[in-house]
Amino acid sequence: MKKFNWKRRMALLLCLSVMSGGLAGCGGKKQESVLDKVTKEGVVHVGTANNNPPMNYLDEDGNWTGFDVDLADAIAEALGVKIERVVVNNKTRISFLANGTVDMVVSNLSHTRSRDEQIDFAEPAYLWTGKIAYAKKGMFNELTDLAGKRIAVDQGSNAYIAIQQAIEEANGEAPEIQTFQSNAECFLALKQGKVDAFTQDSVIIAGVAGKEGVDYEPISGIYSPGLYSIGVPLDDSKWRDKVSFVLQDLMKNGKYDEIYDKWFGPDGMYPLEPSAKPVLSKDAFGENELYVWPD
Repeated sequence: MKKFNWKRRMALLLCLSVMSGGLAGCGGKKQESVLDKVTKEGVVHVGTANNNPPMNYLDEDGNWTGFDVDLADAIAEALGVKIERVVVNNKTRISFLANGTVDMVVSNLSHTRSRDEQIDFAEPAYLWTGKIAYAKKGMFNELTDLAGKRIAVDQGSNAYIAIQQAIEEANGEAPEIQTFQSNAECFLALKQGKVDAFTQDSVIIAGVAGKEGVDYEPISGIYSPGLYSIGVPLDDSKWRDKVSFVLQDLMKNGKYDEIYDKWFGPDGMYPLEPSAKPVLSKDAFGENELYVWPD
């Protein structure tokens, strides 16, 4: 009886496995980049919310408006394609990118480490803002005063984590976080006394509070950065780089400044001080040098 050679059989199986994998790799169809799809269809699908003034909202006539809306329009024009807007919220911004419903998200989306595991981001962040805690004037002086207090947060906002971390790092008792469907509902809860404070990016709070903001104030300034960035699908460097280049071209040719000044400049609709433009260090690079890659 012939002795069975296990080593030879295992070597043969390993060889077949490698060959099979190689053939599958050779025959497999390379996944199309979003850039190819957008170019071919002549349309870019952009996810944007419509309830976060001044970034994105509907005007009195029901038309889309806001900084995000103008920026997305400028990007589509630079790409030479039409724009199709898709309504997103804090909970669907990421999932719509992941499942292909949208090609990019321009919707006050902060670049965070946790989100970077699910999607990619164009560079640079187009607005450098930050989170504040907002409350009735004279109620609180320091962020630690909010220890154990009720704080309103918009569902899906990373402020949910950031405010807790900030208070805990200051050795304060964990606050009671209450989530709401929108920033407007958060501010309403604050006005009605259902919560002690409302936390969100300063630019969003300014837009939501509007003229009623005269009775409220930020507590101890910005406690966490909010780097608004354009979200794109994960692992598609061709599309990510294209969007990054287009964004930076808008910064070079003055279009970005035009949009920024309309909304946040000294004579804009919502003047911001200090500036939230993505600029490099003044000492090293000079006045108002925007963050763009060299050619």
